[in-house]
Amino acid sequence: MRRGLIAFDRTAALVIAVLAIAAGAAALGWRYDLIPDAPNRVAIDGLTDLATMPWWPWATGAGGVLLVVLGLTWLARHLPRHGTGQIRLPGSDTTGRLTADAKAAATTAGQALAQTPGVRDGSGRIVLDRGQLVAELTATLEPGADLDAVREAAEQTSHELHRIIDRDDLRHRVELSVARSDKSSNAPRVH
Repeated sequence: MRRGLIAFDRTAALVIAVLAIAAGAAALGWRYDLIPDAPNRVAIDGLTDLATMPWWPWATGAGGVLLVVLGLTWLARHLPRHGTGQIRLPGSDTTGRLTADAKAAATTAGQALAQTPGVRDGSGRIVLDRGQLVAELTATLEPGADLDAVREAAEQTSHELHRIIDRDDLRHRVELSVARSDKSSNAPRVH
């Protein structure tokens, strides 16, 4: 999705969700008499007659709860998602779809990077960052690690992950951090 479309979608989702929550809160306020003289203030034909029906308080309460739940669900579904699960591979068409488990591929790449001498641990994930598919590899290095060897391993791992995923739009980001202490000590690590 383009950034402008994403921004519009999120803005529209926010406005609709806020309106749904407000309408639900107003219905609940009406139901529990939190809005003084609400039936007398509303001048819509037939609506004031509904307020005198015995089922009306229950209907407005249920409608209010439903609107609040719908508004919160709408908001939750439009929160930005960072991780990706399945990604579509080249070769997909109307006869079938080829997918790869992005999380498993990136996790395996991170574990492969962690096998490099001087690398304490590694992890990986594939995220959607500002509309782009990005493979993020993270590694914690020992204080005396050979940075050239780690750089070569990170480049090779990124290249292999790109080859496996086989998506031209896949970008890579490698984050390296150096641990504060030797592996043998119990001091906390920096990530």
